[in-house]
Amino acid sequence: MIRIALCDDERDELNLLETVIKQYEEERNLSFRITSYKRGEELIGNWENFDIVFLDIRMSGMDGMEAAKSIRKKDMQVEIIFITSHIGLTREALAVHAFEYLEKPVSKEVLYQQMDEVLDKISRNKQIEAKRKEIVEINAGKSVIRIAVDDIYYFERNDRKIKAVTKKGSFIVNETISSLEQKLKTFDFVMPHQSFVVNINQMQDYYKDEIIMMNSDTIPVAQKRSSEFKKVMRDFLQKQMNKSL
Repeated sequence: MIRIALCDDERDELNLLETVIKQYEEERNLSFRITSYKRGEELIGNWENFDIVFLDIRMSGMDGMEAAKSIRKKDMQVEIIFITSHIGLTREALAVHAFEYLEKPVSKEVLYQQMDEVLDKISRNKQIEAKRKEIVEINAGKSVIRIAVDDIYYFERNDRKIKAVTKKGSFIVNETISSLEQKLKTFDFVMPHQSFVVNINQMQDYYKDEIIMMNSDTIPVAQKRSSEFKKVMRDFLQKQMNKSL
């Protein structure tokens, strides 16, 4: 079920928006839970984990932009769509990572198109998130450790031993660096150095010859792998940009 919040202090506009979204729900054979609010304060005070929020920017009391800023403090994943009769606020809309900015009156065709696009993005994001939560099995000698992909920072080879560094601690594994790279490459793991396999999603920063991980560990980037690694990073960043569109 997709949870949708509508917030507009003009009752007619609010009713029209709800009516068209319900028509879309029925025609697409989907399941929505729609909650309507007439004030920004009411939306924030009764906040739930919504998937989509339609916000009028100009409202009495807390306006839509203020409400969006408060929402972002609670939830970075919800998709915000501004609907307003006033133009010129797109820069502010970008600052709160709005999905779209629509001018009133919004036609049925435009709203249907936006619903198609935002639901497609939500579906893609859920697939990516589910993949990162997938469990992989790592051979640890006498036992097999099952761990979520997103809990792994990196693997390091040192003195013929392979150490796994994870959110749950570190442990020695009975696998080779190359086998780990092959096993995990579909989950955005890369090999910037012959002794390391790194989870790109757990990178905090990247400099010319080193990576800073989310746990503050520093991973070297081998000179001979630098060009290949830069290409991998460009492809990864492009995927991230596509995800945010």
